[in-house]
Parts: sequence; structure tokens; C-alpha cells
Amino acid sequence: RIAIDWFVSSQKQKEIEKQNISSELALLRSQINPHFLFNTLNNLNSFVYREPETTYFGITKLSDILKYMIYDASTDKVFLDNEISYINNFIALQKLRIKDPDYIQFQIEGNTKDILISPMLLIPFVENAFKHGRKNVEGKGISISLKISEDNLIFIVSNYILDSTSATNSNKNGGFGLKNIKRRLDLLYPGDYSLEILKETDIFTVKLSIKL
Repeated sequence: RIAIDWFVSSQKQKEIEKQNISSELALLRSQINPHFLFNTLNNLNSFVYREPETTYFGITKLSDILKYMIYDASTDKVFLDNEISYINNFIALQKLRIKDPDYIQFQIEGNTKDILISPMLLIPFVENAFKHGRKNVEGKGISISLKISEDNLIFIVSNYILDSTSATNSNKNGGFGLKNIKRRLDLLYPGDYSLEILKETDIFTVKLSIKL
């Protein structure tokens, strides 16, 4: 009887812990930066009369982003190619307000087909780069690379910053923040990831490696 009670209690505790982790992950994943939505809508509003085609393009991209966030990203895993499409849509919207067409470079290397990943795990690093990167300065853009090598995913984002403290300070306040992302990684890929943050004079780089 004692053994049975212990087993039942142990199973209940495991289930509670599992539910708590699921709830925490859902909360962390739901912390979308509202500034992106506000800025995008305001930006599209400026194109309504003078560039209706651009407005239509932007609305389509925003619609795809919201659909992904609300429906596709509600699952535990998504195909990496879908996550890449989400990032590309995000970049396309950001480009509408940036004069330099070469400001953002996104390179993909390796076979991304049929690879599963936790949804919306990569976008925070991209968003952070746009938020704190130097804009409209020639040669001072954002570089993003995603590489699949054997059973590893390597994601690197680099951006120029106004000073060496701006990116660091930003991660202590609101938004996604690196603290949020680290917590998600700890829960989703315990022992199977590494996150490097490099700060130089005017360059901020984040390198994420995940064992698939």
C-alpha cells in the first residue's frame, strides 16, 4: 500500500511539473513585443495613399506573421523552413522603413528540410538586432546566418550598435530580452545548446548552437 501511494504521488508530482513547464513555456512564448505591431501598422499607414502596392505587400506579410504566431506557433515543434519564412516576413516588413536595401543580409547554409524546432525561438535575436542596430548608415547593417551542420543548428546574428552598452542594457528591460530566451532554451534544450554573446566596440553578436 505504501509503495502504491508513493508511486501515485510520484506520478502526480511529475504531471504537475510537466504542466508547470508547459505553462511557463506558453507564457514565455506569448511575450511578443507589441512595439513591432504598433510600428508596423504606423509604417503601413504612411504608405496607404502614396504607395498602395507597398501597403498591400506589407499587410500580406503582417497577416502571414500573425497567422504563424497565433496558429502555427501554438504547437511544441514547427518545421524549420516555416520558422525561416516567418523570419523572412519579419525582415521584409522591417525593410519598408530602411533606406539601404543591403542593410540586412540573411544567409542559409545546409539542408533545412524536415527539421523540427521550437517555434519563435530564433526571431527574438533578429528583433533585438533591428531594435538596437544602427540604421541608415552605410556599411553598418545586420548580418544573419543559419547553418545546419550534421545534427547541429548554428544561428548567428550580428549588428552594429551606437555604443557598447546599448544592446546589453536593452536585454535587462522588457521585450524578449536574452533572459527570456535563455529560460526557454533551458526548458526546451537542457544540456543541448550553447549561447554566446560577444560585444566589441560597436558590434553586438549572438551565436546560438542547438543539438537537433
